[in-house]
Amino acid sequence: MTFSTLLGICFLFILIGWVLFVLFGQITVRRLRKNPETRDKLGLDFASGWDIFNVAGAMCRPQWLSERLRRSTLSFTAADERPIYENTNWFDRLLGRTMFIMMMGAVAVMLVLILLNFIGLVD
Repeated sequence: MTFSTLLGICFLFILIGWVLFVLFGQITVRRLRKNPETRDKLGLDFASGWDIFNVAGAMCRPQWLSERLRRSTLSFTAADERPIYENTNWFDRLLGRTMFIMMMGAVAVMLVLILLNFIGLVD
């Protein structure tokens, strides 16, 4: 496969991820924003919609990292997964994890491909 084909496949995954991003935001995060128990636990909203990434990231984070983030002085920037898990079902979690892994995985692969192209290992 050529470099442009691999980048095109990654772009397709990101495009599907953005569709899932909108669905996840409309289905799950909107409900979490309205809930007074979870409203203040969605993390810092750097830009509009950033809390969608915070919630999806909290669903994908390992337990040990969540514990460490909770003890950190910057804990207010990340979403707290405990109330999120209590107020979501399996479909919400599947949708969030799928969106987050698709987007972050495709971006990571794209960065590696660009680095390999810059070095000259990919044609």
